[in-house]
Amino acid sequence: MKITNITAYCLSYPYKDFIADGLSCVSGRSSVLVRVDTDTELYGIGEAVTFGGSPKAIQTIIQQQLAPLLMGEDPLQIEYLFQKMQWNNWGCGRYGLIKGGISGIDIALWDLLGKAANLPVARLLGQHKDRVKSYASGGFYAPGKTLDDLKAEMERYLKMGYHAFKIKVGRTMDISQNPLQYARGNDLRYSYDFDLQRISAVREAIGPTGTLMIDMNCTWSVEQVLCAAPFFDSQNIYWIEEPIRSDDLRGYVRIRQFLPKVRVAGIENEQGLSKLEQYLQAGALDVVQMNLGWCGGFTQGSRIAALAMAHHKSIAPHTFFSAILHAANIHFAAANPHTLYIESEENENPFRTVLLKEPLEHDADMCFFVPQKPGLGVAVNWDVVERYSV
Repeated sequence: MKITNITAYCLSYPYKDFIADGLSCVSGRSSVLVRVDTDTELYGIGEAVTFGGSPKAIQTIIQQQLAPLLMGEDPLQIEYLFQKMQWNNWGCGRYGLIKGGISGIDIALWDLLGKAANLPVARLLGQHKDRVKSYASGGFYAPGKTLDDLKAEMERYLKMGYHAFKIKVGRTMDISQNPLQYARGNDLRYSYDFDLQRISAVREAIGPTGTLMIDMNCTWSVEQVLCAAPFFDSQNIYWIEEPIRSDDLRGYVRIRQFLPKVRVAGIENEQGLSKLEQYLQAGALDVVQMNLGWCGGFTQGSRIAALAMAHHKSIAPHTFFSAILHAANIHFAAANPHTLYIESEENENPFRTVLLKEPLEHDADMCFFVPQKPGLGVAVNWDVVERYSV
């Protein structure tokens, strides 16, 4: 079997209005799908993540910089192809959009390997469980959104069967170093105290036994986090996610030492093993949130998971993208016994809801079943890809 073509598809869906997390305003949804074709009837599908970068830029990287390296190669030699892509871009490819492009291709290659072996990817990775727990990822800010609106949103997730919930905080200018001052749409801002009210409102909505996580998107200061520690304990917060900027190792260590009852999760936007090793060795993280479409696909994601296990820490794969990455997360999480949850984003996103011919299945408690068909076990609706391609 030989690789004959690699195509990246840029998908775009604009919102009528925007939603926001602690740092960014989201005016629509985008996705970069990667298809690897071969000289057989088999092909693989993956997803490359941009983390706010240009989808068109990563499309160009995949098709003009990475794809030529792989033409005519055996797609089942995944480790070799990973190293070939990385070493041919050593100065620029270990981080950023090129690493995102490598990640999307890697996911597609694992999908292809599963199809060739007639096995789900989870089996290839050494499957540990047949389903994985998920949390409802929502609770974003929006113009005019009230506390009652936020509570109603959480109550809707409860009715869907979720037992764990994550919301956004951090759109405050209360500290001089807050990066929100540089962000688009920074006129949508709230006080630190209002964020605490948001947390209390969600706790009231989900009840005392619901699992509650909060995500600051790197916008709080160490001092804000430490001051809120008693409040976190009173609200039984399960984890705080990226509470401060992700390059502040000493800050993370201080927070981790000061919050013995609350897990510290992160750092989804990091891509390198060395950086994560530093954080784990320093005791800065409890939960590692790799993004398979950004950190190096299944190949490097598995190394990160092993690194976390070596330090007796948990993982919770991150996503904010399409059903392809969501499916990849299910397989990956099912293969790793130290997975706590996968993220199940509940904002409006057609690339999550209509991209696949058959939806990903879950039980009444929103635990997602591992797809049993070969590879990722999903069939793409190519009419949807064509409709939203730009």
